[in-house]
Amino acid sequence: MSTQVGLVKPVALEWLGIGRELVKATAVTPAVTIPADKIEPDEKYSLLEDKAMRGVMGSLFSVIGGTQSADISFGGPVYLDTIGHIMLNLFGDYSTTGSTPTNATTFTTPLAAGATTGTLTSPTGYTSSSVVQIGTGATAQVVRFTGLTGSVATWANDPIRFAQTGTPAAATVVAPFTHVFALLNTGDGQPPTHTITHYNGLTGSFLAAQYAYFCASGCSFTMDPDKLFTHDTKGMSYIQQAAAGAPTNSISSVQPFPGWQFLVGIGGPATGGTQVFDVASLGVDVNREVKGRWTASGQQAAYVFPRNALEISGKFTQVAQSEAPMQKLLQNTQPALQFTATNGLAGASLLSITFDLAKAAVETVKLASGNGEFEYESTFKGVDNATNAGGSGALSPGKVTIVNAIPTY
Repeated sequence: MSTQVGLVKPVALEWLGIGRELVKATAVTPAVTIPADKIEPDEKYSLLEDKAMRGVMGSLFSVIGGTQSADISFGGPVYLDTIGHIMLNLFGDYSTTGSTPTNATTFTTPLAAGATTGTLTSPTGYTSSSVVQIGTGATAQVVRFTGLTGSVATWANDPIRFAQTGTPAAATVVAPFTHVFALLNTGDGQPPTHTITHYNGLTGSFLAAQYAYFCASGCSFTMDPDKLFTHDTKGMSYIQQAAAGAPTNSISSVQPFPGWQFLVGIGGPATGGTQVFDVASLGVDVNREVKGRWTASGQQAAYVFPRNALEISGKFTQVAQSEAPMQKLLQNTQPALQFTATNGLAGASLLSITFDLAKAAVETVKLASGNGEFEYESTFKGVDNATNAGGSGALSPGKVTIVNAIPTY
């Protein structure tokens, strides 16, 4: 009797990568690995049944393939070098500034949105791989040069996000870099898209499935002092396709944050007179309406995944010190909220994240006593405001600021 021995595909070898698409819905190789506790792709393939009566005692005569899409969810600890990819996909409005600007110069002409080349007034101190900040303030952007011929620079992977008028400023910069994400309000309001790569040991010659046109519909953050700072991300994409080449598993050495490192501000920043010390746990949900739209286009894939309104909501539990939480609800004061954490290091090793809601409506406040002392359980929603708006102007319900050693997303 022969013995049959099968193969196994260990879950321990599974990993998830993400890469920004330069052309929407065109799959790209992963730029980085996002370590995850769970990776759950769910292929959605609608089947159309032919049950037209034919004078026989059957009921199902054919099954025809219908529309296709995929739901993707993944989550785990938050790593402050990779979570920026998700924030860019959700918010869309994005500015970056670097540290220690040197070799200050300008470009000779304006730079249009989408530009990937420009002429420097003086190329002294620049190379074909320089990391360069273009512009200042809410429309500043850091790019990585991919070429420099004389005074003509190119940055093929980092198209200009906001038009830079006049003779835009330029300078080489180093880490740490400050990334600010807010709601995009210009153009069609659609953030960039990404490709999710799922190495599962099963799909195609390179054992990895790729999900192009990933549009995040939500990222839920949880800060619990007893646990790591975590996220749960979800979104829609095209159905899987086999990776065209061997994907690279790029794991950084950045560690996640413990929840106890967060500082909380109610009515202002998380420092000084508006810092509070009695928040036992908190959560922030960044949600965006995403819905596939199919048309008579001759394809089973969605014609578009439109991203609509973005909302920020959350909850927190406070050890009761006074009736102040209840009064914020009853008086509808709509205080500013800020949640921030930093590893306290300097230079390229600095890591921090800040959630800012300049105006938050307190929706519910419940007095509870389940842990042996009185606690207030509050929920809130960010109210659109100009203070949290980015380079695209108008309004935003909040913004997220991340500081790390990554030049650009």
